[in-house]
Order: sequence, then structure tokens, then C-alpha cells
Amino acid sequence: MNAIVQERKLSGLATFGLALLLVAPSAVALFASWALAQRARFPASALWLVYEVSLYAGYVGVGASALGAIVEAFRREIPPLFRWLMGISAIAGFCLLWYARHIYQNPWAPNT
Repeated sequence: MNAIVQERKLSGLATFGLALLLVAPSAVALFASWALAQRARFPASALWLVYEVSLYAGYVGVGASALGAIVEAFRREIPPLFRWLMGISAIAGFCLLWYARHIYQNPWAPNT
């Protein structure tokens, strides 16, 4: 007796939602870097930890989101609108990370 195996596919909206979820840490890094630069009323060590963790998670997430957008663009299994939105969200996540990195410079990093 053979089992019938059906592949489970994500729809365009679910794939776009996953891309947004992967890009979300870059927005957290931006807000944490802004709060550090403005000397917000939060403890600086906690903000620094949130900034560093979300920055590195954002690097991984933006890379995975960009890779997913490229794969979906070549597969053409989801509508073009969602492929464009995934690409735009990956680019926006990269811009957020770049801006977060330039708002707050790590005081322990070498000056570059």
C-alpha cells in the first residue's frame, strides 16, 4: 500500500507574511538605535543588547527574505504582486539595517 503525499504550498499572502516576519528585526534595530542615540529613559545596557541582537537577526532575516524573493521570482508559483512586495520588503529591510547601523555607532567597535 502506497501513501499519497501531497506537497504543501504557501500562498502568495503567506509567503509575503513570512518575508515581513523575517524583516521585522531590522525595524527593531532601527528603533533601538534611535533610542540609544537619543538617550531614552531605558537602561542603556538593555537597549544595547536589543540593538545588537536585532541587528544580527536582521542581517540573517534580510538575507533569507532576499533569497526567498529570488527563489519565488524564478519559480513563478505566486502572483507577481507578491513577488514584487517580497522584493521591496527585502530592500526596505536592508535600508532599515543600514540606517540603524549609522544612527548609533557601537562605542566598543574600532573606528571605521
